Amino acid sequence: MPRPAPAPPRPVRTAGAGSRLRSMDALRLLAALAVVLFHFTARDHVRWGPLPVEAFPALSAVTRYGYAGVHLFFVISGFVILMSAWGRSVPQFVASRVSRLFPAYWAAVLLTATLRWAWPTFGDLGPVEVLVNLTMLQDLFGVPRVDGVYWTLWVELQFYLAVLLLLLAGPTRRRVLACAGVGPVLCTALTLAAPAAASAVTLLGFAPLFAAGMVLYVLHRDGHTGGRWLLLGLNAAQAVLLAATRQTGAIDHVTSGGRTSPVVLALVVAGCIGLVAAVALVPVVRDLDLPLLTALGALTYPLYLTHEYVGWALIDVLHTALGRYPTLAVALGCCIALAWALHRLVERPLQKPLRTRLEKRLGARAAARAG
Repeated sequence: MPRPAPAPPRPVRTAGAGSRLRSMDALRLLAALAVVLFHFTARDHVRWGPLPVEAFPALSAVTRYGYAGVHLFFVISGFVILMSAWGRSVPQFVASRVSRLFPAYWAAVLLTATLRWAWPTFGDLGPVEVLVNLTMLQDLFGVPRVDGVYWTLWVELQFYLAVLLLLLAGPTRRRVLACAGVGPVLCTALTLAAPAAASAVTLLGFAPLFAAGMVLYVLHRDGHTGGRWLLLGLNAAQAVLLAATRQTGAIDHVTSGGRTSPVVLALVVAGCIGLVAAVALVPVVRDLDLPLLTALGALTYPLYLTHEYVGWALIDVLHTALGRYPTLAVALGCCIALAWALHRLVERPLQKPLRTRLEKRLGARAAARAG
């Protein structure tokens, strides 16, 4: 009697290069909320009547480190942008980034500019300045930002340009790791030796964060080696050094109530890299498959773009009647609701058609040049 064939092996679920990391979506929202709380309860403004440090003396001592939500964003970007670029053509990458960034951004610029024009204490910008802001290149041309938080978008655009150059060269694992090793060392040296260079090219001071995210993606995609972990540690050390020596001043410049602790900020920045590493590499976190996390993560970008002036206006109107903590809760809730509306009414309808059209046009131009 023939022996029965052995049962096929059970498939092993792995986090492949193109799989969705839902926990990373939730981490993006965490970063955005940290920045929102920083702007509402730690950054100097007069919407509460007294300064936030006087309105929230205990809370602001903690939320001043919410500035490091930006650091967390940059580590996530290093991971996610490299993941989205790998295996794509230049037209596909450009179309993906433009369609992802600009629809919500255009809506946010127009909304914030209108609010600044209508609100008596905000101060408005001229039409030309608003038009330049719609390009996202206002920092390049020295034009005032419609919203101060947009400085990070210019840093991101510089990183996208670096990834685009990598795409043109061909993103092999060796080239990615070489860029993540050599580039941040040069950027850190320039930042420490020539601060004016870091002011002109704002990516320099944050390059190790993006590079750490890139190395984490290689670890996630291709597995662990001692060299890759050493490279991750090198970038983490540089990010911590720059945070402790250069970026505490950026927090102190816009907050009151004492100096930012370099040690605490360094630990928070190290923790940001650790959080992304946990999401990328720890199976129980990496494989968490809850669609709700992606839905929450979708609110991140519109929340980041619109929260500052909308939140300040709400605080200005409500704090006297409701009190501080209820007003803070209402402002957070309204900003999240606005982010949901922008995602549903602007991002979702426009992203896919814009991406498809750009891919076709850019692909046709690339083919014509190749011909």
